[in-house]
Amino acid sequence: MDEIIGYINKASEKLRAAKILYDSKSYSNSISMSYYAMFLVAKALLLKRDIEAKTHSGLSYIFYKTYVETGEFSDRVYRNFTRAQTLREQSDYSVLDDITQDIARKKLVHCKEFFNEAEKFL
Repeated sequence: MDEIIGYINKASEKLRAAKILYDSKSYSNSISMSYYAMFLVAKALLLKRDIEAKTHSGLSYIFYKTYVETGEFSDRVYRNFTRAQTLREQSDYSVLDDITQDIARKKLVHCKEFFNEAEKFL
């Protein structure tokens, strides 16, 4: 249980960092932190069921099978998480990205929604 709490605390730190980066107009970095916040929450929820994933895509797939496909977790909120992963890869690895203020703001909103959806399991 301590590990789960640790992941949630770390996710909360990432969300705070995403807000700070957004406010300082570092939109690509804000996207990255928003994604990692959701990733860590998903990791914590899987640990609650004694499940671990080795990769980001593996975590996404296992999370879908465990929580979304069963109808326990919102499919819409999950899709926003997977879109954040794609944007994070773009913002972290592409020299040119088109991450705008609006996109970064939406990912912050999606991140908060992911946290809210996850609360029912914590």
